Amino acid sequence: MELPYGEIEGKRLVMRFSTADYSIATVFMAVREHLDMLGEMGIIFYGAATEIPPGHTPVFKPVDIKAIFEYTGGGDAPKYLSRAYEIIWEGIVHTFPQEEEWALAKKSYAEFIRAQAELLRARMETTRGE
Repeated sequence: MELPYGEIEGKRLVMRFSTADYSIATVFMAVREHLDMLGEMGIIFYGAATEIPPGHTPVFKPVDIKAIFEYTGGGDAPKYLSRAYEIIWEGIVHTFPQEEEWALAKKSYAEFIRAQAELLRARMETTRGE
């Protein structure tokens, strides 16, 4: 079953997020917000991680964050996993920072990227001089 940001196959739900929009911390906070409810529904959270894209990619290209859940109860797994999907998105909304905090975080991230670019530039210049 295809969902806007994931899919359900059998008893497994895989949710996908982009690091262009969310951090892994945001995803974990959303899961933590309702982890007790998911447990009561018979859903186990197996974890979340950023996916490693194959081959060479630009240094600062956003990557997918993949979160995996599995239904361990009896009955209609897609029904429970669809509800889990909704609950996780509810958690994203409830834990997402206020606009001011988000803007500051984005500014800090931009400064971090700029500093990394300067470091790479300096290393390349040093390498050329050798």
